[in-house]
Amino acid sequence: MDIIGIGTPIMDLVVNVDSMPQKDGATHANEMFYQGGNKVPTAMVAAARLGWKAGLMGRVGRDRIGRFILEDLEYNHVDISRVLLDEEGRYSSCCLSLSEKETGTRVFIGRSSTVRPITPDLLDYDYLATAKCIHLSEGDEGSAAAAAFGKEKGIPVSFDGDHYNKKIEALIPQIDVFIGSEFFQRDLFGSLSMEESCREIVKMGPHTAIFTLGKRGCVGYTQKEGFFALPCFDNVTVVDTTGAGDVFHGAYIVAMLEGQSAREACRFASAVSAIKCTRIGGRTGIPTRPILDRFLETGEIDGTELDERLAYYRT
Repeated sequence: MDIIGIGTPIMDLVVNVDSMPQKDGATHANEMFYQGGNKVPTAMVAAARLGWKAGLMGRVGRDRIGRFILEDLEYNHVDISRVLLDEEGRYSSCCLSLSEKETGTRVFIGRSSTVRPITPDLLDYDYLATAKCIHLSEGDEGSAAAAAFGKEKGIPVSFDGDHYNKKIEALIPQIDVFIGSEFFQRDLFGSLSMEESCREIVKMGPHTAIFTLGKRGCVGYTQKEGFFALPCFDNVTVVDTTGAGDVFHGAYIVAMLEGQSAREACRFASAVSAIKCTRIGGRTGIPTRPILDRFLETGEIDGTELDERLAYYRT
């Protein structure tokens, strides 16, 4: 594998409406279908769609949702040979991903999973050693063990800091590339500026610190490149932002492994996320490399393959 992620995959019920209904009201759904989801698994899908070998380590339940999750990862070319089935009676998580066309916003309503995270004793370290990068998003024991292994073996470790907690903060010194959300920045650093926050992250251990800011683009800092800020691509019609951050991470890792600078990799990842946002669902609109290259060169999106994928999920 080129890239190995560790995380718990889930199933999304993707729904898009013109506007949210009022209480006791009803509305028509423009789209409604099932699709795999969650941060690290979707990042692996992005990397696979861009032509790299991506694998996932995690657990799913022995239920219909678990089977669907595995089938969707296989459909998206992610290696699932190290995804484990949890014991009988444990079930995978399902999340309602409800997006509104009128405002371009979305809400998530999730059911908690009883599937347990991967523990250090269940990690396949021989498999992990084949990776050119390890991608994480949680501060659990399995993720911490994988980060320590990556540090020991000289394998770059990237992290999706979507939400803040003390376990994740404690793991930052083991991380090489930290990409956090603006919410993580707010909860950890409060009133510090984005530049000051990036510099503080690098002081903690990572060589690269990036914060994604939604439609305001992203900022980043490395000691070599200094601080930079990039706008998002505004030449696309945004339909659904679900999974945009997850996709950004997978695309950034690909660009990094191809030798791009942090600034170049952010532009690359932003373009992948922008294309993703033109289709409903977190995975439907993830481009392949030819689609991405054309967009970066001309600003045009060849949506043929994306629409074929949408038709697949509809059925």
